[in-house]
Amino acid sequence: MTPDAPTSAHPVSQTNLIRLRMALGRLGRLLRQQNNDGLPYALISLIMTIHRLEPVTAKELAESEGVTPPAVTRSLNRLFELGLISREEQATDRRAQSIRLADLGEAKRIELLQKREIWLTEHIDQLTPDEVDKLIQALPALEKLTTLQVSSPPSSDDLPKTA
Repeated sequence: MTPDAPTSAHPVSQTNLIRLRMALGRLGRLLRQQNNDGLPYALISLIMTIHRLEPVTAKELAESEGVTPPAVTRSLNRLFELGLISREEQATDRRAQSIRLADLGEAKRIELLQKREIWLTEHIDQLTPDEVDKLIQALPALEKLTTLQVSSPPSSDDLPKTA
């Protein structure tokens, strides 16, 4: 059995898994780079997460972003200094603050998304109609990949063997 051949346990060949991982990784990286105002990716990620979860606490942000609370606090302080977020004491726990995007933060979020959409549109325009159709047909599967819950991280035993 070659590493390019699918198996019953792994219906996609190792070569195609690598191609998919590399293509999605490069695409994500290229889209994230469509920010020319010097705002670091960690802050952009927080802006997007705050929008999705607001109102949100620093603890919830740390859990969602997979980083330590002190790292989130430093980033939130920077976003606050830039006028991109607002903080409000919670009535039930004065130690915790509810965090929301300020008007400027929402405008920045929209600007970032627009830049990404412009980049994506310009690049999709370079594909053939058949390639665009295939890309659109793949969307449900790609969207599903982002929402699937895996019970535990894969071990090296779960990966296809190479010769």
